[in-house]
Amino acid sequence: MRVAIVSPNPANNSGGVERFCHTLAEVIGRLGGVSSVVGVADLDKVTHDLAITNGMVSRRTTAPRIHVYHGCWVDHVRLGSRTNDYSLPWKTQFLVKGAAKEIWAGAHAYRVAVSAPTAAEVEHWYRLRVHRVIPNGIDTGTFAIGDRDVARKQLQVSADERLALFIGRAEARKRPDIAAAAASRAGYRLLTAGSGSVAGATSLGVLTPTELRTWIQAADCVLAPSDYEACSLAILEAMATGTAVVTTRVGYVRTLVDEVPGYLDLTAPAGDLDEFTRALTLLPTRQAAVAAATAYVRAENSLERFAAHWSAAIDDVMARTSTVSG
Repeated sequence: MRVAIVSPNPANNSGGVERFCHTLAEVIGRLGGVSSVVGVADLDKVTHDLAITNGMVSRRTTAPRIHVYHGCWVDHVRLGSRTNDYSLPWKTQFLVKGAAKEIWAGAHAYRVAVSAPTAAEVEHWYRLRVHRVIPNGIDTGTFAIGDRDVARKQLQVSADERLALFIGRAEARKRPDIAAAAASRAGYRLLTAGSGSVAGATSLGVLTPTELRTWIQAADCVLAPSDYEACSLAILEAMATGTAVVTTRVGYVRTLVDEVPGYLDLTAPAGDLDEFTRALTLLPTRQAAVAAATAYVRAENSLERFAAHWSAAIDDVMARTSTVSG
């Protein structure tokens, strides 16, 4: 099986979709296939039995095609841009153009979504059936359960300092302002890992996966107050290490809370600073829920589980193609 995976930026492995493309390529190799991560303009230059396109990046091909929704542009703009001051006409035009691209990208393809809420959004707004939900997979070997004291000694961090970590680009949708305010209220020093700076926080810059893993293990908690996420790699990686994540009830977190009800207390509605701070203050008494979430993520979001999901999806789409051809 030769698979072409179309990435928004095949030479880059830092963004969520780009990381997904390279992870999927690795997994397809484990399954015995041969994969190429290419840009949309180069799809026809590589021989392939199956194409996998992503987000707004798509191209028609004579081979069977799977299209992956890493979110829904309508709700990304509608819910994730509440903090900016762009005019309503500009937002509407921005929303419509992006939605049109996502509708075209998913048409005439076998459609996969990275979370059940994303599938519901695509079906609601675009009237396109999502054939399968496959949550993101993470490397649970790299993001292993660690010892906080050991990690702090390695990083030369005081054992008794209260540390919170914000991971990702410091963009408005991810609400670093809420992370900073909640950390201050609850008595934590906030660190950030990623591009950009956050007022009131100490920047660690962009870290390698190993460096990030150690900082996550050293932190008391990771703060993820995004207004919109589909299935955040940063949240999954942090949870896999055993570190608590205080987050908003968006995207895949809603599925997690359904499966681990005790984790509800460590989540808050998007955009609600008071509730987010309340969740952070409950952290010391919710360690059983943290352990349960860690176990769930390590089982359900491992690369082995991810590979099994994708193997089934590929078998499904190829069987459908064979039936149509016959």
